[in-house]
Amino acid sequence: MAIGLVLFLFSLALKVPTNNAQWQTQFRVLPTVELNGDTISIENVRDFRYTENDRVTEVRYLDQQFQLSEFVSAWYGISHFGGNGLAHVLMSFEFSGDKFLVVSIEARLREEDIDGYSPIKGLFRGYEKNIVLATEQDVIGLRTHVRKEPFYLYKLDVPELYTKPLLLNFLREAQVLTRKPTFYNTFIDNCMTGLLAQSDQFRGLSSWLDTRILLPGNSDEIAYELEYIDTSRPFAQVRTRALVEPNVTKLDDPNFSLKIRKKSANNSNSSH
Repeated sequence: MAIGLVLFLFSLALKVPTNNAQWQTQFRVLPTVELNGDTISIENVRDFRYTENDRVTEVRYLDQQFQLSEFVSAWYGISHFGGNGLAHVLMSFEFSGDKFLVVSIEARLREEDIDGYSPIKGLFRGYEKNIVLATEQDVIGLRTHVRKEPFYLYKLDVPELYTKPLLLNFLREAQVLTRKPTFYNTFIDNCMTGLLAQSDQFRGLSSWLDTRILLPGNSDEIAYELEYIDTSRPFAQVRTRALVEPNVTKLDDPNFSLKIRKKSANNSNSSH
């Protein structure tokens, strides 16, 4: 058994990440990011539409510009795809004019991954890392309207000192991945770990081994404890109000982002 383990670890060490593979449709095109002073220019912002089994029905990419000086706030999303804390987390960055950019750190699936994402495979260099830059209708709508996953969206009460650098870190990493791919890791590659890396409150190893980070379905509890989200109510009430109700809007509603935030916005406003 020991020999088998050594051989397994050796084979993992020999694996090399690549951008050249037969990727599933939603992962074939990487975004191109250009940072020029106050202007963020992104080519290939994903705006797909899907039907059951994540089948892509519309392939759409947008070229968008954002002004860093028009940054408004950051939102933290949790989509529960399983029990026991199994969830996908993401960030959405809001700019003036009701513009939103989703940053979603995901495993880049190949065509051969017909059974979808496996958390176990993600621990052992089974996937390349992909930073998806997309519209909310794409990434959030896939989870709320197509997969019917419980999705919670929280407005972060965090100074720009943390949220702006977090956005820029994600964008710079997206730039790097186009020329230097790396492996995805189930536990350490998610938006919560990126946020906590900006926090002085998470420096020790024990903090990073918190199961609510490793299984981020309960990471909103950490956000509440750190006062990253509204704390004017008991946590259970905050969580209930953050639940997105798919029936309030359709995917191609131009006010999709505003409507899914109705309860969150009311919740935030009442805390001031």
